[in-house]
Amino acid sequence: MTTLRAECDIAASAGVVWTLLKDFQQIDAFNPNLSRSFHIGDAPLEGLGAERRCELKDGRNWIEERVIDWRPGESYTVEIYAGTMPIRDVRTTLAVSPNGAVSRAVMQITYTPKFGPIGRLLDLLLVRWKMRGLMDSVLKGLQQKSVESLAAHG
Repeated sequence: MTTLRAECDIAASAGVVWTLLKDFQQIDAFNPNLSRSFHIGDAPLEGLGAERRCELKDGRNWIEERVIDWRPGESYTVEIYAGTMPIRDVRTTLAVSPNGAVSRAVMQITYTPKFGPIGRLLDLLLVRWKMRGLMDSVLKGLQQKSVESLAAHG
């Protein structure tokens, strides 16, 4: 099992950042790795049990995920239950907390590579690097969108 963590400070209140995070179906608003995201099934739009499908910009890959932990104003954790990624048992947490005059955003991903020993080797050589880049771009997108939202709404 692999666990990766990324953090960034955002020059906006935790409330502003949470407003973007809690709009669960619209993660594509700040995740530059996605071409689109949308609600699926009869699940709630946000909170525990909410589900979405995310289509990646590469045009080939997609994931479907559901919220398994929801802490209003703080964090949520999703599990990927279907998709085309070379990993399984995926849990991702997005969190925000006050950090002095700014907010601290955290993204943590835990997963197991598919394909046994070959998958573990690929994880060491390629997948971790790709996942870290994905996480950094998500947090940078969240940072940019939060600051834009703050400027637009005062």
